Amino acid sequence: MDTYTFRVEPFSEDVTGRLAWGVLGNTLLRVAEYSAITHGFGFDTVHKDNCAWVLSRLLIDAKEMPRTGQEYVIRTWVARIYRQFTDRLFTISLADGTPVGHAASVWALINLATRQPVNLETIDNPGFHAAMDTATVSDTTFTRCRIAATTPARTIDIVPSDLDINGHVNSIRYLQMATDTVYNIYREHLDPRRHRPVRVEMTYMAETFYGDTLRAFVQPQEQQPDAFALSLVRGDGTPATRAFIHFA
Repeated sequence: MDTYTFRVEPFSEDVTGRLAWGVLGNTLLRVAEYSAITHGFGFDTVHKDNCAWVLSRLLIDAKEMPRTGQEYVIRTWVARIYRQFTDRLFTISLADGTPVGHAASVWALINLATRQPVNLETIDNPGFHAAMDTATVSDTTFTRCRIAATTPARTIDIVPSDLDINGHVNSIRYLQMATDTVYNIYREHLDPRRHRPVRVEMTYMAETFYGDTLRAFVQPQEQQPDAFALSLVRGDGTPATRAFIHFA
């Protein structure tokens, strides 16, 4: 298990003075890369074999967030490796050990030439096993929800600032698009100064690039007040991302 400490810096907060969800999401991805580098399978290493890590699923559950000036600690480990995927888990706490939340992520290693995933079980890299911790468990259950909406709530044009080093839309930008969509559509009910996400689940299904347009479909969850399912769909009808967001 690897441990990293951060501080909530000015301009990294949301309107409530807490660490912004987008900043937390990007920090989790940074931590994943730091840990991968430590164990010998970071971006630069796999890129030598013309491969890249791609995030497949992300779950963040944070009932509370650190505030400006507070330090927070993220611990991460690899929980398992299976076929083309690997599960990386996280815990989030304040510097004094107070739990803040947890996160789970699913990653695939793709060949950049074929865009196809690599079978991780066949890779001879001892770093994978050095980073594993099968004894420490965390919530990795993703919510099953259907989206029946047929009319898009909004359209989103992809701009250069949405892109990451791989040239497609950054994973956390999708998260921000999803939360902003819900706030905009249900602004009479959800005030960002009083209602904030406490659980966000993202499933990444297809790449989106500069110049593409996404259509956002939103479905309130009848059995879960203040919970919403979303689908961000490319212009060709291919779902790019699905999301579940629970506010409190």
